[in-house]
Amino acid sequence: MLDFIKLNLNFLIVAVIAIVLLLFLYKKGKQDVVRKVVLSLVVQAEKALGSGTGELKYAMVVENVYKVLPGILTMLISRKELDKLIEDGVQYLKEYLIDKDLLGYDDEYLYPPYDALE
Repeated sequence: MLDFIKLNLNFLIVAVIAIVLLLFLYKKGKQDVVRKVVLSLVVQAEKALGSGTGELKYAMVVENVYKVLPGILTMLISRKELDKLIEDGVQYLKEYLIDKDLLGYDDEYLYPPYDALE
């Protein structure tokens, strides 16, 4: 085995470099997809858990990212990168909702339910 490694050391080094380069390019090519998936998960967490549950929403998004994305891609994304993507998704959602005329969670109790209107 050691003889094989010695005889093919140049080839093995080139192969490892090529694999690392391909994984890097794969990651860069999928970054937009990962951003969209994270944003979608942030929106789902906001709908499901509402306001005032930031830690639960964060945990929900992280858990679902590892369920939804392919394993090879999740191995290539560091926890720090994932945190940044989640924060970017939350910021985007906040900015998007500022311009919309939507009821906030605090104001919903002021309006009667649809059953009361009949």
